[in-house]
Amino acid sequence: MSPPRKGSFMGLLLVGLQGLIFLAVGTTAFLTDPWIEGSLWAGTTLILLGLLGMFWSGKDLGRALTPMPMPNGEGLAAGGIYGYVRHPMYSGIILIALGLAVGSGRLWTFASAVVLVGFFEVKTRLEERYLVEAYPGYGTYAARTGKFLPGLGKRRQG
Repeated sequence: MSPPRKGSFMGLLLVGLQGLIFLAVGTTAFLTDPWIEGSLWAGTTLILLGLLGMFWSGKDLGRALTPMPMPNGEGLAAGGIYGYVRHPMYSGIILIALGLAVGSGRLWTFASAVVLVGFFEVKTRLEERYLVEAYPGYGTYAARTGKFLPGLGKRRQG
């Protein structure tokens, strides 16, 4: 058995917290009273776009795919969808959460989706520290590539 990797406890904690927040999004979409009239059409569209983004990013990551914030040593994905967005998997999950909120019209689902966005903001900051350490070209890549949306949230070099 190999020794635990640097930050593995923190990584597992973040993955578990991510799952709990997403569970809150899904649960509140069904367990509370609607706040506004939901749009099944718009919600479903967002969910399908989110799923498409997740599958596309998984395909482009290949063997580098890991739920942990630490890179697994399989290389930096900077092509395909990663040429436009640094964290498309998280963008897809956010779209799914927003789709559940829009589709259900429930206030707590919107609130949970906002918490999820905040969580991903924090998680990506930690993840990017690992990526800068592991891949010398990551800083340059992040300075030209949006974080969750193309062109938005580019990282300052330095």
